[in-house]
Amino acid sequence: MNRAIFIALLSCFFSLSAVAAVSDQGIMTPDFNDRASLQRGLKIYSNYCSGCHQLSYMRYKEISIDLGIPNALFEENLLPKYARIGDQITAAMTPADAKRWFGAKAPDLTLEAKRRSPNWIYHYLQSFYQDKSRPLGVNNLLLKNVAMPNVLEHLQGQRLLQCKQGETAFKAGHGCRTVAGEIKGRISEQDFKQIAYDTANFLAYTADPSRFERESLGLKVLLFVALFSVFAYLLKKEFWRDVR
Repeated sequence: MNRAIFIALLSCFFSLSAVAAVSDQGIMTPDFNDRASLQRGLKIYSNYCSGCHQLSYMRYKEISIDLGIPNALFEENLLPKYARIGDQITAAMTPADAKRWFGAKAPDLTLEAKRRSPNWIYHYLQSFYQDKSRPLGVNNLLLKNVAMPNVLEHLQGQRLLQCKQGETAFKAGHGCRTVAGEIKGRISEQDFKQIAYDTANFLAYTADPSRFERESLGLKVLLFVALFSVFAYLLKKEFWRDVR
């Protein structure tokens, strides 16, 4: 099975129809128990982000285990030919090339969710708009003069900037938003929001991968304490029976 077929099957199996954990106020909440979402986020990272952005504090094997992907399947379809399953996750683009092409090194995404917050990433991916004054033809409402191209534009479609009269982008309390342009995306707006959610959810996981182990260990500790409390209570009754 080649990579393209695997990615297609993964897309069908984990349908974008899943409901994202986003409040009515548009606040995104990560859900590490939603492995389907994390796997879809891994797919987006592998296809659209890994060329420029690394996850240097994560290893392929760690993700394979945490996300429930068998090592053999991971190695065959998601592992770069130059890497081993135990390696740290590096980007294909070198820092020198990144600086020459984009003017700056692409940030490591491992801790980006902690630095910015998952909610910021969720909205950032939806905030690109057309800006002919920029070298790459796009800008972002959350990150002025962004150097990153809008790699998901073919999915979301062209977006234009719309501001209230007298308002301008990047002004404190601005009344600007992005609206659909003439070029439509391949997927619906709701499905694109799911992509943004899955990507932010996956990056939140990479910022705190030990949460899986912590939660599992925490449950075991609570069960031990509960069981120990029963024996301690029975022992206390036995000791105090003669005193009374």
